[in-house]
Amino acid sequence: MTPAPAPIPATPPPVARADGRRRGAGGTAYAWLRSEILAGRLRPGLVLSENEVAGQLGMSRTPVREAIIRLESEGLLTVRPQVGTVVAPIDLDAVADGQFLREAIETRAVAIAAQVATAADHADLQALTKDQARAVARRDQAKFLALDDRLHQRLVEIAGRPRVWSTIEEVKAQFDRVRVLSLEDEDWLERIHAQHEDIVAAVIARRPYDASEAMGRHLRAVFASIDTIAASSPGYFRGGPAAPDRPPPEPLPSGRPGGNP
Repeated sequence: MTPAPAPIPATPPPVARADGRRRGAGGTAYAWLRSEILAGRLRPGLVLSENEVAGQLGMSRTPVREAIIRLESEGLLTVRPQVGTVVAPIDLDAVADGQFLREAIETRAVAIAAQVATAADHADLQALTKDQARAVARRDQAKFLALDDRLHQRLVEIAGRPRVWSTIEEVKAQFDRVRVLSLEDEDWLERIHAQHEDIVAAVIARRPYDASEAMGRHLRAVFASIDTIAASSPGYFRGGPAAPDRPPPEPLPSGRPGGNP
């Protein structure tokens, strides 16, 4: 049986109305569809109605079709004959690629941050984890996700490489789709927050090795969350395994400036 088209909001979302004048209709459709997919509101396997998207966003089908072509090239949508436009499964190879790059960059960045962070930086990081705690208490997944990104971005900034965050954002789309689904589980939400607290504690204590290790464990948690999600929704994924066999990471060299005693 062909899946029913995904429901579309009754009114055009604010992002569409606000950004349409700046981006053009194609850019608006692209931005909205992409955000809905990454936020998990359009689930893998859902069929989208091109006509309905166009109608609700107040535009013709042409810019919607342009957006679909662009999102298909990014692996977020799939156009199937006799079915239509379908939200693509999460590509486990792309998740692994995004995790690999993030771990390579962010374990290094957090080690540097632990050595150079100022008292004001420490205060910023503590404020972010407290804000996250409030989001966890309210079960506000969207707020927590925004604060999650901000914490990681802030650590890269403290390390003196603010422009590197844009590189991370380019490769983490499939990674983020897993992250969104995992945080719907209250236990995962609390677990990720606890990992953030461990990372920040190591940075404030000026223990770069511990900060790097904590970040690595945190970013590798995505593989465990895939196993949990796949147990109930195996159709959400394609490819794999996401975590290929790999040797354990080599320890950081001893005697580094600012290293642990």
